[in-house]
Amino acid sequence: MNIKIGGATLAVILTGMLIALGVSECQRGPLNPEVADGTSDERKTWLTIEHRIKRYDPALTEAIRNDSQTLTVRYRPAVPPQSDDAWVGDLLRVVGHGLAALNNAPGGKQYAHVTVQARRLADDDVELAYDMQGFDAIKTQQDGYTTFASQPRSLTLSRAALAQVQDDCRNPSTQGFYPEFCERVRTATARD
Repeated sequence: MNIKIGGATLAVILTGMLIALGVSECQRGPLNPEVADGTSDERKTWLTIEHRIKRYDPALTEAIRNDSQTLTVRYRPAVPPQSDDAWVGDLLRVVGHGLAALNNAPGGKQYAHVTVQARRLADDDVELAYDMQGFDAIKTQQDGYTTFASQPRSLTLSRAALAQVQDDCRNPSTQGFYPEFCERVRTATARD
């Protein structure tokens, strides 16, 4: 079966895709924050990094500089997921794109170590630590951001969160879509 698409049809399809992408980007707000005149370049760079991380999703509520190479990002979903297995997918999608926003922001590549403090049952009951080396290589793959987010250097959970996330990973669809993450959850340590 051969399907031929004419030039005009292809132009309409591409225009529709660009409009959809543009609407999505406009809903997130401007790419760069408004900065007062006289703000130092270092401060502008930080404000841009912080803005771009938080711009991706309202669940990324805060970015904190620990030092010149390490950063902490807080993930606080506003409402619980509709189903238990949705939390893992939402976390990994949002964190992956948040790391991409950091990596693509001016000055963002200087942060080699990023810790994500997430909420499953309570604030900061899940902590994922990432080494950003290798991010550029994986991000070009299909679902590369989520794949990178699925492979934190370390994963620490509270005892209650560990039990809950292990239950999430028992769901066949969660296990099927995020096998690397679920394997890390299986071997993760619980903190008291």
